[in-house]
Amino acid sequence: MAFKEREKPFRLLVMESLANRMNLSRDDRNKYANWVKGYNGEVKFDSITKLLKCESLVLNDLYLTVRGKRFQLDTLVITAKCLFIYEVKNFEGEYYYENEKLHFERTKKEVFDPQYQIKNAESALRQLVDQMGYNWIIKKLVVFVNNDFTLFQAPRDSGIVLPGMIKSHFSMVNEISGRLNQNHYRFAEEIKPMHMEDFSLHNVPYYENELLKKGVTCFYCGSFIEIFTKNRTCICKYCSKEEVVSQTVIRHAQEFIRLFPEKKITTTAIYKWCDNRLSICRIRYVFNQHLTAKGTGRWRYYELKK
Repeated sequence: MAFKEREKPFRLLVMESLANRMNLSRDDRNKYANWVKGYNGEVKFDSITKLLKCESLVLNDLYLTVRGKRFQLDTLVITAKCLFIYEVKNFEGEYYYENEKLHFERTKKEVFDPQYQIKNAESALRQLVDQMGYNWIIKKLVVFVNNDFTLFQAPRDSGIVLPGMIKSHFSMVNEISGRLNQNHYRFAEEIKPMHMEDFSLHNVPYYENELLKKGVTCFYCGSFIEIFTKNRTCICKYCSKEEVVSQTVIRHAQEFIRLFPEKKITTTAIYKWCDNRLSICRIRYVFNQHLTAKGTGRWRYYELKK
């Protein structure tokens, strides 16, 4: 298990809801697909770091600040000898370097080079490590995890790890000898709470309550659920997956407050959000069991437990 697990980004969760509940433009659909693809690539990389055999601590998806500047680390691996920082990309297709710039083969157009991201992240992390009073060696790498990715004319010693190189790279990491000491654990314990989740909605399309379709969505495929059984489960007719109603209620309350943080969670609000598909008595029961009640009578509302 990672020392810090990866969570689905806030923007992606919001976009996921919008994709289910409104008609996105072509550009927004493409943007959403790219975000999903990027996240899936990071999850794939997590499955690889979980297999590390050397003594190490893995922290995923860190948003940190140094001297007022925010930066992100896809993955930080702490070993006895050094810190590895990874920028994970799920690109597919053929790319090439020309004049130290990355291009997409099919269009010949220059694309954003992830090496710039990892260089900036390394510089920022080095400043932060110095501020914290540590002296670690930092090694930066850009990892392409998609087997359908090809890169021509990559600069030598660039820290680029292609799909076919991932196994050999981590074989090298696993050969790192030595045990983690108290400083390694203290550093991990100190940097983990420095993570500040990115709640910005940059590049998310405009939305409001009236524009969004109401109803109960499937946790697995996002389709709207029409079947509710007497044994308190929801069944999706598209993917045939089931979910306990109590989990469905809590999930939709989380979705509602994520989309509308200025609103309060009330039984009536969630009843309407679910298009009256769930019993208001069941919603109230679940809220009283799993959420924190505030106020009394007609002014009662609920807050998610932290």
